[in-house]
Amino acid sequence: MSRSSYFDNAATTYPKPEVVYQEADRVFRTMGGSIGRGDGEHAKTASALMQDSKNAVKRLLQCEGKEIVYTPSATDALNRILLGLNLEGATVYVSPFEHNAVTRVLNHLVSTKSVELRTLPFDKQSLVLDEQEMHADFAMNRPDLVVFTHASNVCGAVLPAEAICEAAKSFGATTLVDMSQTAGLVPLRLSLDTIDFAVFAGHKTLLAPFGIGGFVCSPGEGRVKPVLFGGNGIDSVNQDMPNDIVQMEEIGSQNTYAIAGLLASANWLIEHVDSRSVEEDCARRLLELLRSYPNIDIVSDDMACPRIGVVSCLFDGYTPDEMGSVLSDLGISVRAGLHCAPYAHDFLGTLPLGTVRFSVSALTADDDFEHLREALDYIERNS
Repeated sequence: MSRSSYFDNAATTYPKPEVVYQEADRVFRTMGGSIGRGDGEHAKTASALMQDSKNAVKRLLQCEGKEIVYTPSATDALNRILLGLNLEGATVYVSPFEHNAVTRVLNHLVSTKSVELRTLPFDKQSLVLDEQEMHADFAMNRPDLVVFTHASNVCGAVLPAEAICEAAKSFGATTLVDMSQTAGLVPLRLSLDTIDFAVFAGHKTLLAPFGIGGFVCSPGEGRVKPVLFGGNGIDSVNQDMPNDIVQMEEIGSQNTYAIAGLLASANWLIEHVDSRSVEEDCARRLLELLRSYPNIDIVSDDMACPRIGVVSCLFDGYTPDEMGSVLSDLGISVRAGLHCAPYAHDFLGTLPLGTVRFSVSALTADDDFEHLREALDYIERNS
């Protein structure tokens, strides 16, 4: 097999910690029960594994007082929340960095529920939020919902989530933070009452497998209406869905193997408390490497806000798709194009072609960086 290095961790992290593979495989081979379905040994063991995984995620995200709801993905979770809230005629604010998992749902609600969509004010040069203007906007057009990404999947800019949620709550708005790029990586005080919902994707910064995501919320009933219906193993004679948010949302047979992987990855992240600083070191290393090439332009390199290890670039003489193919031929996995985030590319001035995106994790190795350097040297020499 030819040499290959992975710089597409914003899409999904790879590799995972070895224990994640081992635990998912062990459960796949030894556990046949369905969570919440029956009193047999296998079903009980699966249900206990579900609770153990939720306890580990709560510890990792420091939200022991809140509820964890599992869904098949972050996109699924965002749909359930946005479609389950009563947003008829609502004023909804988003950041200019949103993923289509948010904006396509809201576009649907604009056309079907008369939602008014507004954008939080960020400076295009520094990518810093203008908090004074935000408060003025909220006072002029009172928000019903404020939904935003914690960090951009295009340029890596980290948004001031706590300040945004505090301001939104002062006007009585519901708040929803998309932590697909940050859960387990960038600390956020999810125990705060100002944060109503926080969505996570297991297969990204949580280092878990595909097929498991979800959201954090306060316990209780009536927070959202169901948009999916089916069995949950509880009160089956009742043809209405339960009001309790966990029982309402966790319908159908759960992905036990992915949940086992998430339990393993959450425990690994708790034990390896230095993984955040390791990822930060990898991010700095990536930026330093890319900055050393005159034929590479880093998008929003002068941002004044914090950033994660997600970096978008343009290469002299190549479109992003062309450079993505070149890098692939050289054994470097990246993501080229719009990254399912046209709002962000419009704001950053990189429509319609997008960018070449490099992204690291705490498990990006020295050899990966050396391989990337060799590939970039080759591109510079031959451009």
